[in-house]
Amino acid sequence: MVPLAVEYPAWAGYMQRTTALPPPVIRDPTQPLVSIVVPSLNQGRFIGETLRSILDQRYPNLEVWVIDGGSTDETPAILRTFADDERLHIVVGEDKGHADAINCGWARARGAIVAWLNSDDTYYPDAVATQVAALHAHPYAVAAYTGASYTDEQGRVLRTIAARPYHPLALLRLLIPMQPTVFLRREAVGKAGPLDCRLRYAFDTAYWMQIARYGPFIATDTILATYRLHPTSKTVAQFAGFYREWLQIAEESFAALPHLRPARRAVLADIYAAMANLEARRGQLPMALRYAGYAFTLAGWRPRLAKLPLALIDRLFDSDIADRIGSWWGWRTRR
Repeated sequence: MVPLAVEYPAWAGYMQRTTALPPPVIRDPTQPLVSIVVPSLNQGRFIGETLRSILDQRYPNLEVWVIDGGSTDETPAILRTFADDERLHIVVGEDKGHADAINCGWARARGAIVAWLNSDDTYYPDAVATQVAALHAHPYAVAAYTGASYTDEQGRVLRTIAARPYHPLALLRLLIPMQPTVFLRREAVGKAGPLDCRLRYAFDTAYWMQIARYGPFIATDTILATYRLHPTSKTVAQFAGFYREWLQIAEESFAALPHLRPARRAVLADIYAAMANLEARRGQLPMALRYAGYAFTLAGWRPRLAKLPLALIDRLFDSDIADRIGSWWGWRTRR
C-alpha cells in the first residue's frame, strides 16, 4: 500500500509533504482499507465527537488523517486524548485553506476508498461499512453517497434529507450529494487530481463534477451522517462567496461538457431560484426578488420558486415550513 501521491502523478505536488508513514492498521485482510481525512482549524468544541464517530465505526480497516491548520483553541488538547489509537495520524502546520488540507491528507492515503469528514460533522455507526458494501456491489460507480441529518450547534437533529437519484445536473443543482456521506474510489480520486484550492465555498461541488467524468455515483437509501449548522460554518455565514462560486462552477461545467449544455438555462434558473429562497430566509426581500427575476427570465416558472413565499413565512414567523416541505419532497423523489 503506497500513498496516493506516490501512485498518481496528478498528486505529485503534495509529495514533499508525504514522508515515511506509519503502517496502516489492517484487522481484516478481506476488506479494503478506508482512508478518512479530517481537515481541522479551531473546531475544538466539535472535533472530539467527530473523531469518536469515525474511530467507533463497526469497520475493521481504517486510517484517519487529521490535518490541522494550527488551531489555537482546545483542539490540540483534544487531539492528544486520541494519541493511543494507532489508526489516527495528526499533521499540524499551516495549510492554504480547507481544500488544501484535504489534499494534504489524501496525498497520504493508502486506502482503496477515501473520504473526508469536516471537523464539525459526524458519522452514524455503520457509515463506513455501508458505503464500502455499496461500492463493492456497484463496481461501475466511482462514488457512493446517502442521505444525512442536519443538526444544530448542540447536535440536535433539525431535519433529515434523503439521497435523491444521481444525475450530473443534480450535482450542479446541489440536490446531491450530502458531502459527509460521500466515499470515493481511490482510482477516481487519483485520476481526477487534487481539489481546487482557488475555491473556498463550493470546492466540493467542483470536485463532484470532476469525479463524475470517470463514472456515476451510487445512492444508498439510508441516513449515515450528520451535517452541523452553526453560526460560524461557511454554509450558514457566507452566502455571497458561495453564490459566486456556485455560478462559476456551473458555467465552467457547461463549457467543458457539451452534452450538458442544452440544460444550461434551466440549471442556472434553478440556482438563482435557490439563491432567492436563501435570501428570503435571511429577510433580504429585494435581493430575493432580484434572484427570482433572474430565474424566471432564464427559464420561466421553476418549481424551486414555489419555496419563496414559504421561506418568507418562515422568516416572519420563525418557522421551518419550507424545510419540512423540501425534506418531504426529497423523500418522495428519492427513487
